[in-house]
Amino acid sequence: MSAAHTINSSSSEQQSPLAAGLYLVATPIGNLEDITFRAVNILKACHRILAEDTRHSRVLLDHYGIRKPVEPYHDFNKERTSGSYLQRLRDGEAVALICDAGTPGIADPAFNLVKAALAEEIPVFPVPGPSALLAALTASGLPTDRFSFENFPPKKSAQRLRKLETLKAKWPEEADHAPTLCFFVAPYQLTNFLDEILQVFGPDLYVVVARELTKKFEEFRKGPVAELSAHYSKHTPRGEFVLLFHPQNKR
Repeated sequence: MSAAHTINSSSSEQQSPLAAGLYLVATPIGNLEDITFRAVNILKACHRILAEDTRHSRVLLDHYGIRKPVEPYHDFNKERTSGSYLQRLRDGEAVALICDAGTPGIADPAFNLVKAALAEEIPVFPVPGPSALLAALTASGLPTDRFSFENFPPKKSAQRLRKLETLKAKWPEEADHAPTLCFFVAPYQLTNFLDEILQVFGPDLYVVVARELTKKFEEFRKGPVAELSAHYSKHTPRGEFVLLFHPQNKR
């Protein structure tokens, strides 16, 4: 049995009580002005807000004068707390879920609560907005008609190399419709990952590294992977990174 739900988001209804359900609210990835009117209104109107890091999210909420209970929901407590939040949803609450930055459900624990809510036919409302993945992709200059989000690379070098070899085998140079490949990369992992991409795809593969998107020190570095690897071996990576390349794009 499928369930349908609607929400009135017209300006005349913004102060009305929210429909019960789970609201996935996208939040800024850096610049606090990158939030929609609808997102602010929902955060002000909901019963409670679930956040990965309550202290981090409090900066945004205080900036917009949002005074709602904020409770932690993250990878380390999702199994223990999901049941209690499902009960609140069953009881008719409007619960907003936010992640540290960007769109909830992309490489974060929101998926678990969404899946559980939908299994009980509890409405889930997407409230779209910023996404580091799409911001990097659209400004990268790489093909955007088809792309694949590969999440964070594996932690161990051997696993990363196997993943890259698998991607290369899946999209050889003669293959049609290869996607742009997109990764979130931690700063401590970036230099090694670039070296591993070089090993698998060769020194001429064109790579884009986007750093600190929408923040004061936003930066895009683009060029052959050998050049980017050399740069970051001399300059310690700092900040948050999105790394992108097309498996057939060499320049």
